[in-house]
Amino acid sequence: MTLPSLIQKNHDKEIIVRVRKLYSDISNAAMKAQADSGVIGDNSVLFNPNQTHAETAKKLVKYFNGAKFCQSSNQKGCYNYYYDIKYAQFYTNDASTGGKWTAGDGWLPAIILNNGGIVYVHQRNNPDCYAEESYTVRDEYGYPILDENGKEQVRTSYVSICSVITFDVNGKKLPNRFGQDVQQVIIYKDKITPSYQKHTGSESIKGILSGSDKFIYSDYSVGAEQGK
Repeated sequence: MTLPSLIQKNHDKEIIVRVRKLYSDISNAAMKAQADSGVIGDNSVLFNPNQTHAETAKKLVKYFNGAKFCQSSNQKGCYNYYYDIKYAQFYTNDASTGGKWTAGDGWLPAIILNNGGIVYVHQRNNPDCYAEESYTVRDEYGYPILDENGKEQVRTSYVSICSVITFDVNGKKLPNRFGQDVQQVIIYKDKITPSYQKHTGSESIKGILSGSDKFIYSDYSVGAEQGK
């Protein structure tokens, strides 16, 4: 094995260890919040719909030792914690070309960990983490799936999501890609699970948490058409 490939392999192993640890830390934070509220097994105690995203994130900060809080990219000293992240595969972001995700979308609150990791908190603001929501049906690349008349399909379903948590285990350091150093988890009322969307790295994090030491993603160029 050449020196560059050995260095890359060790770097990948370090990221994988960090992914497993941060996923565990997020789960432990939720359990500690449940215990403090006296409601075991109910994640909704952290996600009051009358609170803002920032208010919820502030409640979470104390469960991460030595962490600090950024309300948005406009807060003094916080700009560097918001940056572009590539998806785990080509995804359009409602366009015809490959998109990207700006960490925290520039406005989501961020929890800055003492080891350089970052946790972005997106609260769903649903009472008791339950709501009826409508959405456009899309394929795995973000393109709308049209019906026989060429129109976008809109469906309604009931969801029990409290929050979507996106985390970057090494902050602004590269590769800044979902499915590698950036992962996403879903917090439901009664459980926490890896993301279910391929473009946010679902296949990668599920494998890592199951013992795999492999990242699953496909490269693409931001701003280019699919396959380019």
